[in-house]
Amino acid sequence: MNYDGLITFIQNHFTDGLVVVIGSGLSAAEGMSGMSALATHLSGSAAILSGADVDLWSKIKAHLDANEGLEAAMLKHAPTDTLEEWVVRCTCSLLLPEEQRIMKEVVEGTRTLRLTTLLGKILKPPAGLPILTTNYDRLIEVACEIAGYHVDTTAVGHYAGEFDHVRSCMGSCRGLKPGTKYKELDHFPRAVVLKPHGSFDWYEFDGKPRRCTLDLDADRLVITPGLNKYKKGYNTPFDKHRDLANDHIKQAARFCIIGYGFNDDHLQTHLEQRIKGGAPTLILTHTANGKSRSLAEESANCVCVSKVSGGDGVAVLTKDSKFEHQGHNLWDIEVLATEVLS
Repeated sequence: MNYDGLITFIQNHFTDGLVVVIGSGLSAAEGMSGMSALATHLSGSAAILSGADVDLWSKIKAHLDANEGLEAAMLKHAPTDTLEEWVVRCTCSLLLPEEQRIMKEVVEGTRTLRLTTLLGKILKPPAGLPILTTNYDRLIEVACEIAGYHVDTTAVGHYAGEFDHVRSCMGSCRGLKPGTKYKELDHFPRAVVLKPHGSFDWYEFDGKPRRCTLDLDADRLVITPGLNKYKKGYNTPFDKHRDLANDHIKQAARFCIIGYGFNDDHLQTHLEQRIKGGAPTLILTHTANGKSRSLAEESANCVCVSKVSGGDGVAVLTKDSKFEHQGHNLWDIEVLATEVLS
């Protein structure tokens, strides 16, 4: 593949059967803190801990100080329930004000989210565009709505929304398709946003998960990094979101992976199998890590696009080619949408 081949691949990629996978890299590009900043925030807030949690956190922090990363550190030391609750509260205290600031700028018209720009340039599939994300924040939902998509969160309602993916799907229905032999439902443009790690608008109401868009002074249903996420991932609604996400992965014709580091077994077991099996895949990332690089090198139809080593441009990696091209930063979906999909 050369640069012209890359442009052709991208222009042909955003069509029917696309599944989008989004990681924290996209939120970071919009100004949200990443794992490193969260680890620093946790360390600065640890004075509140007591009892056994003090010793447990000191063990986790030792791995952070060795630059092993928050996910790796918490995989080696499973948090207690109280330590995990503290991690969730600290995560929310760091990220929610950032999310609110970004959303305020969007509402005021001083900012357009990158995903909104991309969605405005690609095909709106009749069956809906599946977007799978490990992010807690709601920037994806906002970006979709601004782009004119109905957002299917699998919950019915905004204040005490009950999780029911069948009823939620019907929320985008605008009637029957005209002129068809058999009665077939017609939907508004729809994005199906699945969040197997939870969301800032998921709460527990009297032992039952609910979606509430209000900012409540209550514990939110999010899964923290580490060993406990595999246990909690089998609770509702995390399990349904994981299962639906895996169904979309199995049925996808092609993938666009944005800012996702392939560090989560909830999604990537089936995802990696499909990519290695030859499903056309476009990976867009600021910095290609070992996993994204190896997938591109080993998979027949996988193209990894990342930041060039110096200046503006792209570093491109496929199974049969590797090159850098000075010019547009096509790893940034806003630039890609503007320069290639217009």
